[in-house]
Parts: sequence; structure tokens; C-alpha cells
Amino acid sequence: MIKRILVPLDFSSYTETAIQTACRYAKFHQAEVTGMVILDVPGIEHSIGPVPLGGEEYAKRLETHKLKQAQKHIQMLLERFRIYCEKAKVKHREAEFQGSPSSSIVEEALFYDVVIMGLRTFFQFGDSNEPGKTLDHVLAHCETPIYGVPGTFNEPNWEKQDLHVLVGYDGSQLSITAMKRFIRMAPIDKIHIKLLMSHFDEATAKGVLQKAEAYLQACGVKKIEKAWTPQPIIEAVEETHGKWADIFVVGAHSKKGLFDFMVGSLTKWLIKHGQKPVFIGQQ
Repeated sequence: MIKRILVPLDFSSYTETAIQTACRYAKFHQAEVTGMVILDVPGIEHSIGPVPLGGEEYAKRLETHKLKQAQKHIQMLLERFRIYCEKAKVKHREAEFQGSPSSSIVEEALFYDVVIMGLRTFFQFGDSNEPGKTLDHVLAHCETPIYGVPGTFNEPNWEKQDLHVLVGYDGSQLSITAMKRFIRMAPIDKIHIKLLMSHFDEATAKGVLQKAEAYLQACGVKKIEKAWTPQPIIEAVEETHGKWADIFVVGAHSKKGLFDFMVGSLTKWLIKHGQKPVFIGQQ
């Protein structure tokens, strides 16, 4: 069970998906959603660029103008978040921060059960349409699970059909942690889990997968599949198993950069592919 969900807000379709997803899980768990906005002061200062001799006063006025503009955008974001949560009848709150977006998210995430944010982020100030590096930085330092969402995605209606969850599993502490953290959040009686393991030896893989299956059964999961493949994990997901999944569950090492061998390489590939939600259980 989860009680607090953090949603960092930016002006993108990814944030729209994140808010929708957060509200759905909040209703299921009777949890609270926090919409987080960040006034990127360092980014605004950087956007002004070098100040020529005698241009200090102009630069100061420009910075003040950009700060006011950013504040206006922030209030618009909060209003959109508030309206959606009220329509969904979800308990919510708003939080405003100043500073680096990635650092602010990492620090605030310590007090939440999960962070739901876009697989692409657009926190940077200015007119650039290119995604920023905030997610990479958050993953490198945040110990709270991250639920990354694409820009457009319609998650299955839990009341009408199962939620297909593909777990990239290798028996490591990393993959076990990711699986256990997802189970805390998942609608247990609505999910169909497939445990996928890439290994050269089928007998070894089956033994490892059986232990994971036993844990999931103890947690109340009714629909569980075990899948072994001798293929590299990314090839197996791309060619066969990825089409089946609605959500991917994988692991990542926080404070060690991106990422560990095998499961970590799958994590990087899924984020880059960016078509379906990815639950990333940090360790």
C-alpha cells in the first residue's frame, strides 16, 4: 500500500499522463497526490548567458522578467493539476520549490512512496522543445521508486481487463527489490505478471523464477507466468514479450549512474524506447 505520490509538473503531455496515472493509483490506495512545481532559477540565469561590460542592469531586468514569466507558468501548472485532481475526487496538495529541478525532486522524493513523472522531461526554461536530463539525474540519485510514463498511453481499465506486467528478472537483489516495490503499489487482484529471465541455462532460470513466483503468490497475485529465454533480454522484449506488456518493472542502482548489467541495460532501453510505462525500483 502507498500513501503519498509525488508528481513533478512541467508543460508537456508527459505530465498529463503522469497526473492521470497518479490519480488512478491514489484512488485505489486512498493516497494523496502532490503536484510539485520548480522555479528553475539556475536555468533562468544560465539562459541569459554572458553579460557584457555595462550590461549588468539590462541583464538584471531580463532575469526579473523571466522569473515573473516562469512564476506565471508555474501557477498555470498548479491550476491544471488542481482541476484534474478535484474532478477525480483525489486528495491532493501543491508544493513550490526553487532551484535545480533534479535536485529538488530527489530531496522531496525521500518523503514519498513513489514518484510518477514523464519518461521525457521539460523543466528547462526557454523555448527549447528538446527534453532535458532531469530523469537521468533523478535516477542516478533517488532511492524512491520512479514510475516513468510516456506522453500518451491508455492504461487498461482495471475493472474490465487485467493489467499485463512484465518483470525483467534475473534473481539479483536489484530485480527482487524492483518487483517487491511494485507489488506495494499494484492492484494485486487486477494484475497478470510475467517474469522474464534471460539465461544460458534453462534449468537454472526455472529454479530462480520459481522463487519469485512463490513470493508473488504469497502476496496474493493469482495470474503469474514464468518465461525463460536464451536470447539477450532486450532482444526478447523487443521481438516477443514487449508487445504483451502494459507496464514494465525493472531495477536501477541509485547513486551509481545508469545502470547495472542486463536488467540495467533493459532499463536504459525501455526509457529510450519510451512507449509504455516503466516502474523503476531503485536500490
